[in-house]
Amino acid sequence: MLLSGRVCVVAGVGSGLGREVAVALAAEGATVVMGARTGDYLDQVAAEIAGSGGTARAVVTNVVHADQCDRLVSAAADEFGRVDALVNCAYRPDVFQSFEDVDLETWRKIMDVNLFGALHLAKAAIGPMKRQGEGSIVFVSSMVTRRPPPLQGGYATSKGALNTAAWALAAELGGYGIRVNTILPGWMWGPNVELFVTMTARQRGVAEQEVVDEITANMPLGRIPTDGDVAGAAVFLASDLSRGMTGQTVDVNGGEFFA
Repeated sequence: MLLSGRVCVVAGVGSGLGREVAVALAAEGATVVMGARTGDYLDQVAAEIAGSGGTARAVVTNVVHADQCDRLVSAAADEFGRVDALVNCAYRPDVFQSFEDVDLETWRKIMDVNLFGALHLAKAAIGPMKRQGEGSIVFVSSMVTRRPPPLQGGYATSKGALNTAAWALAAELGGYGIRVNTILPGWMWGPNVELFVTMTARQRGVAEQEVVDEITANMPLGRIPTDGDVAGAAVFLASDLSRGMTGQTVDVNGGEFFA
């Protein structure tokens, strides 16, 4: 139980990575305080964790709003007395338009969630973590910052800015015992990628395995990492196993990109 007695805040608890992170943290003994925009789904995940013997609380949260981020983190600190880790999984996808055609207000909205939402949460967590003399902040970025694909400039830019912000925060907060690290997933086998594979295979009239084989062609592990694989990295960064790490970007991509 790597996280026994620890209190972890997880934002962006949806049907993919966010849920996997919350469940994985709870499975290692953490009390999990979860935030997302959809209260009904949060309640389902909280019930799932409770059914497995864990403790979870649900707080409806839109990370665009700083006051809601404050409320999420305060819920953990007020009820359980501390905030040991913060993992932000909330994100806004791109609109898949060229830079020439896109309305930059759309990019601004992407930045509001992917960059400033993460920073709102981190800012809220600093106070409790400073009082404890330790804490772990984990951002979720993307491999697109290593190799930006066409038509995803807004998403790549927002996550690239988040990478840089994590380095700045790691340098500034390390003296308080607060670590700041970033996970960079590539393809993740979960609801979104499953849907992509199904739709692509249908459009091209090929078997789904053929699409999967194309995706994994440049992955030495020969498989698409799962949401659970990425959640495992979050558990590691939240735990004392990584207590000597800060300012690091941890790639979870099956070896598709070597950093």
